[in-house]
Amino acid sequence: MTQEREFYAATVDDAVRKAADELGLPAQELAYKVLDEGNSGFLGIGARDARILVETTVTLPEDAVEIDEPPAAAPDDEVVPESPAAEPPVSVGGAESSSLAEVFGDSSDTDPGEAPQELLDEVRDLVSAVLDAMGFTASVEVYDAGGFIAVDVASEDTALFIGQKGETIDALQYLVNVAAFKERSFFKRIVLDAEGYRQRRVEAIQGMAHRTARKAVRERRTVEMPPMNSSERRVVHLYLSENPNVTTESEGTGDGRRVMVSPS
Repeated sequence: MTQEREFYAATVDDAVRKAADELGLPAQELAYKVLDEGNSGFLGIGARDARILVETTVTLPEDAVEIDEPPAAAPDDEVVPESPAAEPPVSVGGAESSSLAEVFGDSSDTDPGEAPQELLDEVRDLVSAVLDAMGFTASVEVYDAGGFIAVDVASEDTALFIGQKGETIDALQYLVNVAAFKERSFFKRIVLDAEGYRQRRVEAIQGMAHRTARKAVRERRTVEMPPMNSSERRVVHLYLSENPNVTTESEGTGDGRRVMVSPS
């Protein structure tokens, strides 16, 4: 009987040694396939482990019989969705879906004007160079979106480029903003996006805000949302700003700063 197992490590050689140690076999006798050679990233951004798939042979006792396991039964305490009549309706309407310009645009009254083409070209070259250093094959489109400078990245590894909870794309966005305006008086926020990730994230946060507002009104208490960055907190404040049943306020410091939703 053949089984397959994945092993992760900083390099392919390290992954092979790790597999050999865990399986109790000499490294030279392992049959494996390299799934990902890994990447050290650029300034620590976009780093990922190497991955290998190892085939192992398991010897079954002569009297053993292989059977397919039946599907797992639903647990006794499985939550069954309540019918609409089980809970009285709670009015917690929010604003219409926020545009990216509302979320990422300059909140001040000063309009910086249209970004010069020279700046757009420099941003495109900068992002392309960083992506190349990170090992990404991607095309980059840069344009003035009115309230911000949009950078659309089309990559073969979109999920890796975005990163868990957007950590990679947010870190790269911060890096590009710092580098592009280091010696400029003109400033307009640069927003990196990939396959509509930013708008999907806005809509997901709005859904979370809607559910949190329902809970705050239903339970008549303040409900805290998970920690968010400033742009994500702005989505919540904008979305619930026209809801007369709740108020919002940011509390906390640093990475722990979050939105508190309270009944009016």
